[in-house]
Amino acid sequence: CSPSQIIKQSVLELKLQAEDSFVLKVVQLEELLQVRHSVFVIGNAGCGKSQVVAKPSPSTRVPS
Repeated sequence: CSPSQIIKQSVLELKLQAEDSFVLKVVQLEELLQVRHSVFVIGNAGCGKSQVVAKPSPSTRVPS
């Protein structure tokens, strides 16, 4: 399975919509965190920042 497929499955398990643009944002954040120590996630209200940061990928989920 590709990382996108794993993320899409995890998103569906969290009862979220697994839109391609959302999955892409999660993949991009994970790739960025592999090379950076910290990042800022900015955007308009309601654009999915909190859900992307919640890391729907089981391989990288951070305990809250």
